[in-house]
Amino acid sequence: MNVFQMLRLPDLVSLLNLICGISSIAVAAQATVQAATFQTAAAHDGFALALILLIVAAIADGVDGYIARRFKGGELGEQLDSLADAVSFGVAPALLIYLQFGQVNPLVGEPDPLIAVFPVIYAVCGVLRLARFNSVPSCKTGFEGLPITAGCVMLVTYMMLSERLVKIDFLLALTLGLSILMVSSVNYPKIRNVRILAFIASIFGITMLLYLYNVEYMRIFSILPFILMLTYIFSPFFKIPLLSNLGSKEYRNKGLRIRKEKQ
Repeated sequence: MNVFQMLRLPDLVSLLNLICGISSIAVAAQATVQAATFQTAAAHDGFALALILLIVAAIADGVDGYIARRFKGGELGEQLDSLADAVSFGVAPALLIYLQFGQVNPLVGEPDPLIAVFPVIYAVCGVLRLARFNSVPSCKTGFEGLPITAGCVMLVTYMMLSERLVKIDFLLALTLGLSILMVSSVNYPKIRNVRILAFIASIFGITMLLYLYNVEYMRIFSILPFILMLTYIFSPFFKIPLLSNLGSKEYRNKGLRIRKEKQ
């Protein structure tokens, strides 16, 4: 059967996710060459664009899930979605970390092996997380282990910050911590509250618009999505109510049923 005949609307969104991930890697590689030839401004803008592309990939991943629930997905859906996630949220951020911080000068300098190890661990754990998600039935109200998309966006929002705030030691520690959380059994909530989702979308939308206007403004504003992602990362440990599903339609209906039973 022709593979193009098997594609459905959700699959096209997954392909957008994949295209953004591959493009992010290509842009980061070009920025690395620019940095090596002392085109500093162009390199900074290039790395910023690579990060923005991963944000777009994450948005596409969320939209893909919504469309798949609303419309019948194709036979390729689950496999294509996981493969796209592995590239965009596993391989791409790992390569970005190494390309941006792993070498002083990629043409003449010696790579730092330590900086190479942590991104590899992250990518491997991300793929394991996806494999478990596809193999083990998941809970409707949560995820077992940190979703790979959230792990990627956490790294991206940190690398978006001002250069004065981005420290390689903290980045590597964050990478390792996210790797552990992805393969852990920690239960992360599925955010279904429409208001919270709209707020999150607006924050990342503003971030992307600021990139188009001024990269430095984007870096200043990125503290908000960074804090937002930190909140989600720590939500299972502190039971943060704003990230619960109490505002979702499912939980509102459940609350109504309980009140009716009490009456």
